[in-house]
Amino acid sequence: MIRYKKQEGVKASKQKASLVTAKSSLVINTADDVWVVLPHNGKGHSLYVGWVHSSAMPDDEKNLILDVFVYYVRTKAASTASSINTNVKPFMSGGIPSLDRIKALWSGLKTNQKKGLNQFFGTLSKQGHERFKEYHSFTFMHLDKLRVNALDSSSGALSDSEFDSLAKEVNVKLQEFKWDDDRKLLFYQSPGLYGRLRNLVTNKLLLSIVRRPIQIAFLKWSDLIPVGASFNDAGIRDADEIGAMGGQALQLRVFIAKSTGMSFSRECPERYPIYISDDLSKVLIEYKRVMLEGLAMLMQSLEVKVDKSELLNLMTDMPMFPHTSLFKVRFKSIVFLKSLFTSRSTAYHVSEGAVTNAIRWVPVTSDRTADCMATSNRIRHTVLTRGAQDGLSAAQLAKITGVTVPAARHYIDLDYKSRREIDSKYIGNEFLRKAFSINVTVGSADDETIFDNQFNPIGNPRDKRSCTTCSTIMGRPLGCYGCPNFRPILEADHRSVLELAENKLAVNRSSLINPLHTRSIEKLERQIAWVKLTIAVCDENLPRQSAIED
Repeated sequence: MIRYKKQEGVKASKQKASLVTAKSSLVINTADDVWVVLPHNGKGHSLYVGWVHSSAMPDDEKNLILDVFVYYVRTKAASTASSINTNVKPFMSGGIPSLDRIKALWSGLKTNQKKGLNQFFGTLSKQGHERFKEYHSFTFMHLDKLRVNALDSSSGALSDSEFDSLAKEVNVKLQEFKWDDDRKLLFYQSPGLYGRLRNLVTNKLLLSIVRRPIQIAFLKWSDLIPVGASFNDAGIRDADEIGAMGGQALQLRVFIAKSTGMSFSRECPERYPIYISDDLSKVLIEYKRVMLEGLAMLMQSLEVKVDKSELLNLMTDMPMFPHTSLFKVRFKSIVFLKSLFTSRSTAYHVSEGAVTNAIRWVPVTSDRTADCMATSNRIRHTVLTRGAQDGLSAAQLAKITGVTVPAARHYIDLDYKSRREIDSKYIGNEFLRKAFSINVTVGSADDETIFDNQFNPIGNPRDKRSCTTCSTIMGRPLGCYGCPNFRPILEADHRSVLELAENKLAVNRSSLINPLHTRSIEKLERQIAWVKLTIAVCDENLPRQSAIED
């Protein structure tokens, strides 16, 4: 336990001091100015409460504020406790304000501050302090309405091309890793070497199981077992575990990230284990082998004798994704190392923030924005949105993504057809504004020409270099329509391109296995819409151009 001395010059108060156990199992002294609530450097690692201890507010109010913080570090995520502390501090440094003061300030507060004060007074009310029930009633009734737009182009569901780009980038980077290379202990101690491998695997897992970063950060090797085996967990019924299916497939136990009344982070498993495909199972098996080799090197460097079977057994309660500091730990006996890891421990687990940032750094090519960023929330929005569009029920969506049924139902209630019409009109207006925004000039001999299927010219690229590196799945000429680098020729026969594309669409529609599952033809439908817009623009500009020439 880390202790911090009280600030000098501060008069000792009569506030109560006690030892409490945080959700991470660390013990803190409430009299300390800094409470260390995580064994790793994750979000909310430490809580600075020195501002309460040094305040001139009455001791009873100090105790009330500290009681709220104690409740949060014992029952909630460290990041949540840290947020409460940050959000209420500006209003509590001189003591708990009156309700009239709260009402006067309310309209000028940020949403996170309103939420923090509501949680603060809600906790006091829950703890039996009657005078704060009126506070909580006001803050609760006047919270800003939650506005979640799952279809927002910058923070909502990824488009088909964006999601494809993300998946391709994650898979390619993982495929490029050389699993059989010889490595030294320094590899495992480096954030840029072992840390990079760990990030590649967490990205793949995040994309595959559609769970929150904190759920991946808390995984242990005991959570990954072959299909047909049992977790022997009271929270998972035998009937819900995955039976033997052959191959190398594994099943994964994931713990609920947010649940009322949890006393530690790995207390409540999701009811249904997650099936891990053969391909991903092979990746995780290879990754475990690499980690085992690193641990063996660590033992050898410390001259601690341990056989492979004992080390594998020890790994059971070790983090699946450890911080590199694990490979720098110093000890003289295997007994000490065993004492660090239990089924509940969070020692040396990589932080939630590391998993979050790893997926953010994956470059994503977008047809909507120049700075597309993938996040776990956006991945979840994408899967929920696609599932709802394909007709899955709220219960099915909840099981796939780990969200609650009410949260999944929100996606089913969205009017996707109307939204797509709005989006297509917006895209069309942008196209009409930009397509011929530059002066029409006669092409030079050096210009590259884009031909249709009959070798008739239909346009030119604005930037020849960008065009030569294009990898559109649709190919030329259909894939060119709607591209910002495409400059259509006014007099070209774009209708012949449209006719061929519509014939192709009709054939694809007739061969759909299920008429409800139209996702495979959505890209073709989108390109047809671009061709139609191009024709409309050309029809509008041709008479104008003829009038200028006359």
